[in-house]
Amino acid sequence: MIARLSSLPALALCCAGLLSPTLAHAQASAAQKAAAESLFDDALKAMKSGHFAEACPKLEESERIDPAIGTLLYLAECYEKTGRTASAWATFREAASAAQAQGETERTRVAAARADRLQPSLSKLTLKVVPETAQIASLRVTRDNVVVAKTLFGVAIPVDPGKYHIVASAEGYQNYESDIEVAANADSKALEIPALVQSTTAPVAAAGAVPVTANAQNPNPVPPPPNPEPAPDSGSNGMRTAAYVTGAIGIVSLGVGTYFGVKAISKNNDAKDHCPGGNTCNDPQGETLTKDAQSAATVANITIGVGAACVVAGVVLYLTGAPKEKPATTARLEMHPLLGRDLAGVSFGGTFQ
Repeated sequence: MIARLSSLPALALCCAGLLSPTLAHAQASAAQKAAAESLFDDALKAMKSGHFAEACPKLEESERIDPAIGTLLYLAECYEKTGRTASAWATFREAASAAQAQGETERTRVAAARADRLQPSLSKLTLKVVPETAQIASLRVTRDNVVVAKTLFGVAIPVDPGKYHIVASAEGYQNYESDIEVAANADSKALEIPALVQSTTAPVAAAGAVPVTANAQNPNPVPPPPNPEPAPDSGSNGMRTAAYVTGAIGIVSLGVGTYFGVKAISKNNDAKDHCPGGNTCNDPQGETLTKDAQSAATVANITIGVGAACVVAGVVLYLTGAPKEKPATTARLEMHPLLGRDLAGVSFGGTFQ
């Protein structure tokens, strides 16, 4: 099978000696090869009809899918027909190198001759960069969004005739952009990229500094911050706390007094069985029960009295409350055990500060 060859008259010179099969890319699958052949055939039909602008993209895709020397030769011819002289020259040289590597002498000669014929008519563009810009480490220069290597600065590079957009950028600098148009037939243009201007950033205001505006008559002045609310009066809070603590002491004391009061009644009832004569008891157990009843009654009387007093004092403290100017009042609760041979209980006490 003859791969990607044609009897196109305009390519008679290129096709001389191209009747041997073209080597396909080793990695291309059968489906990829079929696609590449179809694109190649459609491109040749378009070229025969003079539709070179339609043919070039198809040859480019065919070469990308399944690279072949024959495809490169036709693609270079298509570039030349559309005025893309630099692309045609570079593609002919690529085809010559590939043919030489494969030992195809005739293809090497044809491709090299076509490249040599185009070289005198090549248009060139030189991008010059001033030293202070070239030494910026983050400098990036693009030509139509394609990065230009720093080694090419100052070198006259063959380009297809047309208009190009040049951008130079670097971190911390403003972009430099410019358009330049290169004509056909050995036109030579140069563009100098000047020193880049450093980016300006707004200075950071010092802590507590007031920003200065251009217009002194500010129609919308910022109102001053409102005065902070006064802190709650600590003295009043202290009186309320003392009222709660005192009331709590009173309630606890009433509970303890009630307990011992019930205990005193219970012990007294038990003692009646052993002391039918009132204060005269017939046995020691009756005497013990009588003493226990008396001790419990004493504790009950004391704690109930303290509890009632504390409750009353708590209510008074809560209702009266100290003025805001007065210092805070704190309460201290103390509990003391009542221990003795004939007495057992607790006592409550407190101080206000």
